[in-house]
Amino acid sequence: MDNLQKFLKNGVIEFGSIIDKQKCKQMYDEVANSRELSGKLFRSEEDFLKNPDPKKTNPGRGKNNFAEKFDLSFIEKNPIVKKNIEALVGSDHEILLKNFVVGVPDSWIPDWLKKKTEKQLAANLGSYIKPEFRDVTYFRGIDFHMDLIDHANSIGDNITVYLYLNNVTSQMSPLNVIEGSHVYGATKFPHFLKNNSSSSIEYGSNEKNFKKFKKKIFVAEAGSLFLWSSFILHGTQPQQCDVPRISLRYDIKPRNKNNNNLMNEFLKNIQGKLSMSVVRDDIDLNSRDHKQVKFQKILK
Repeated sequence: MDNLQKFLKNGVIEFGSIIDKQKCKQMYDEVANSRELSGKLFRSEEDFLKNPDPKKTNPGRGKNNFAEKFDLSFIEKNPIVKKNIEALVGSDHEILLKNFVVGVPDSWIPDWLKKKTEKQLAANLGSYIKPEFRDVTYFRGIDFHMDLIDHANSIGDNITVYLYLNNVTSQMSPLNVIEGSHVYGATKFPHFLKNNSSSSIEYGSNEKNFKKFKKKIFVAEAGSLFLWSSFILHGTQPQQCDVPRISLRYDIKPRNKNNNNLMNEFLKNIQGKLSMSVVRDDIDLNSRDHKQVKFQKILK
């Protein structure tokens, strides 16, 4: 089965280590050397409480984005990458965002913040980071979610392309991906999940119709590339190792939905909604600091 057939069946492609390792290492070093990667990244508790600032603290397209300063043609013009992306979303596609993602070791995180984020389902640390360092994204693990969470009211024809810039061990917050989880289409975060193991998990479109799915943990070397549908459930556990995982993430969408690309065929096999107006209810989006209201964490 070739990569595109695997995508149609499982919603995920593992390309292996197809991107130049030396160039990945150089980029890793440039990100790591651009700031002191330590507890000095974080605001004080006093400063945070004065202004929780929960919105728009991550890099955006054309806005405070360190990844946009790099020549990424060695990735984007790689023939394998180019061929598969164009087959799925057409040659006329749009890169909505490219950004660096840093898995933050627990040893960097201030004690007050560990307590605050311990039960958060999506521990995006952006609002806790000093403003001058917010040109990359920082996470302390994130529970199983679909990338449609970033695109309310949009059809889930996006793909995510994800590149490891360094070797990722089991202690370095590797990606956990649920193969075939696109089948239910758009479901709200946090999702109906139970019986998580190293190789499988049960997932349902509601609390009654659970089905067992294969789960993969992407422990892999630098230069390893992955691609998945915006309906695929994936997440990471908090980083246990003091060496940070740094990755590059792309969010890509077709411009012309009428093109004869494989994404149209993929969407026809989905047994649920293709979009949602309310994509999450784990936090109170109307509260000043996006107060947590649900706590049933799967990836701990």
